Amino acid sequence: MTKSHPAVSRRWRSGAVIGGIAASALAISGCTASTSAPDNSDGVTTITVATAAVPQFDDIRELTDEFEKANPDVKVEYVNLPEDQLRDQLTQGVATGSSPFDVVSIGPLEVPLWAQNKWLAPLDTYLQDDPDFDVSDIVPAVLSGLTLDDQLYGVPISAESSMLMYRKDLFDAAGLQMPSNPTWDDVTQLAEQIQDPSQNLAGICLRGDASWGAAMAALNPMINAYGGVWYDEDWTPQLSSPEAIAAIDKYLELQRNYGVPGSSTNGFPECLTAFTQGNAAMWFDATSAGSSVESPDTSSVVGKVGYAPAPVEKWDGNGWLWSWNLAVTATSKKQDAAWKYLAFFGSKDYVKLVGEQLGWERAPSATRESTYEIPEYMAAAPFAQTSLDMVDLADPTSHPSETPYDGILFLLLPSYQDFGTQVAKEVSAAITSGASGADVAAAADAILERFADDNRTWASGE
Repeated sequence: MTKSHPAVSRRWRSGAVIGGIAASALAISGCTASTSAPDNSDGVTTITVATAAVPQFDDIRELTDEFEKANPDVKVEYVNLPEDQLRDQLTQGVATGSSPFDVVSIGPLEVPLWAQNKWLAPLDTYLQDDPDFDVSDIVPAVLSGLTLDDQLYGVPISAESSMLMYRKDLFDAAGLQMPSNPTWDDVTQLAEQIQDPSQNLAGICLRGDASWGAAMAALNPMINAYGGVWYDEDWTPQLSSPEAIAAIDKYLELQRNYGVPGSSTNGFPECLTAFTQGNAAMWFDATSAGSSVESPDTSSVVGKVGYAPAPVEKWDGNGWLWSWNLAVTATSKKQDAAWKYLAFFGSKDYVKLVGEQLGWERAPSATRESTYEIPEYMAAAPFAQTSLDMVDLADPTSHPSETPYDGILFLLLPSYQDFGTQVAKEVSAAITSGASGADVAAAADAILERFADDNRTWASGE
C-alpha cells in the first residue's frame, strides 16, 4: 500500500466510500452553504461557471437552455478556456480568495487538495435534501476521487481511463490484427506496418504538448507499464531507472517515427482531429474520446473503430483514472443556485437528455452505473464496456513498486502541476531535438530532486 498525506489519502481508499458519503449526508456539514440572493427584482440569480474546452463541456453549454427552463430562477454565464489556461486561472483565483466563479470544472487532482485548503464548498447538506441525486449510483472509483474525510466536494460529469483506439477497416485491409491485450511493442510494430505517409496517414497519435496534462498524460501510463515510478520510498528520483528510460525511449520512438506531424505540440484536441479525420491509424488516449469518435457530427470514422485496453509491458495496472467534475467555490455567494446546476448536469436525467437530444454515443461515460443499463447507450457506444472496465481496474494507490505517493495519471502532490509540467517540457522538446530517453530522464530527475524535500514534508503531514 502506498503512503500519502493522511488527510488526502482517504479519497483513494474506496472500501467504505459510498457508505461514508451516505452517512455523512445525514449529518450537518462543517461548512454551511450560503443562500443565493437574487440578482434583480425578477428573483433571478446569475451564476458564473468556468468550463474546460473539451467536448463534455461543449455538450453542457449546448444544453444549458434546458437547465434554465427547468430552473427559471437561475441564469448561467460561462467562461470557457483551454485546460492549461483554466487550471492556472482557477488556481490563482481560489488560492487568493478572489475567484469570480461560482462553479468550476476541475479534475480529481484538484478536488481533494482544494477541499483540504477549504477552497471548495462541501455538498453533503445538499445531498441530504436531494435524495433523487442518488450518489450511490456513481461509479465507486470515480466517487472516491471526489471525497475528503467522507464528504463530497464534486459531481462528476464525465469519467475516463485510457484505451487504444484503432481503425478496424485499415487493419483489415492490411491483414493486421489488434491483440486483445496489446503491448507497447505490439503497438510499435503495428504503427510501422499501418502508416502511409503518401496518404497522410500516421501510425499513431500521442499527446506531446509541453504540459503535465498533455505529454505526461501519454507518457505516464507508459512509465507505469514498463515498471517505472517517479520516486522510491525515500523520495529518491527514479526516472533514470532502466524501466523508466525504456518507456521514455519507446514514447520518443513512436512520436518521431510514427506520429502525426507536429507531435510536440499536440494535445487531446489535435489528436482528436487527426484520428476522426482519418489521419491516424491508432490513438492512445482517454476512454471518453469514444463519444466524439462515434459521433457523426464530429467524426468521419464512425463505425470503423476498434477499442482495446491500455497497452501493457511488465505491469498491467497502467490505465489512468481521470474525471471532469463540477464543484462549488467556497467564496461563492450563490451556492444554492450553484448546487441546482451541479444536480442537473450530474444527474441520471442529464445522461438521458444528452442521449435523446445529442446522440446516445455522447452520453456521459463512466460516471453512473445506471448508464450501462440503458440499451440505447450500449448499442450506440461500442467503446462503452472498454471504458467502464478500464475505469473499474484503475487503482491510483497501486504502482509497479512501493512509492510514497498516490496517483497513476498524475502524482497526488500539490506541486505536481509545477514539476510535472517542467518534466513535460523536457519530454516535448526531446521529440524534435533527438535527445535520448536517458538524457530526458537525467533532466527529469534533477527536477524531481529539487521538489523532493517539499514533497516529503507534505506527504508526511508535517
